[in-house]
Amino acid sequence: MFGLPRKTSSLIIATCALLTGCQRGPNPADTIRNAYGWYLRELRSGVNPLEQKRAELKQFVTDNFLASIDNIRPELEASPFMDAQSFDAKLSIEKVTSDRRAATVRIGLSGRLSGQHALNVYLLKVDGRWKVDDVKLLEQLSLAEKSERNG
Repeated sequence: MFGLPRKTSSLIIATCALLTGCQRGPNPADTIRNAYGWYLRELRSGVNPLEQKRAELKQFVTDNFLASIDNIRPELEASPFMDAQSFDAKLSIEKVTSDRRAATVRIGLSGRLSGQHALNVYLLKVDGRWKVDDVKLLEQLSLAEKSERNG
């Protein structure tokens, strides 16, 4: 009488343990939340994360994305994304699509000073961790496309 429920609960526990073991870190949406939170904390503490915290930034982005950022840095330096005082945007996760190696996350950024923006964030799985590989403002060129055009 007690054998069936015990076997069933053992199976459920084993399945949960296996699924948890396969996760290996944050999912794509959590990676974006973590990266965004880290970026804002650095900006608000007076640090330029693109220059002064590159090693830490690499935990969130691919080398290709970092190179794309470097290619358009003059544009970024003059943008509200680098100014903690004018950058007040709140992040919302709108939609996540993923497979085992790549993911696309549509996010919303909205703020009193920065306005509203919809973006697609493209992530790749690198060594078991999700990393941002590109960001594209909807209806505009992505950072990678922009850096390619700027040469």
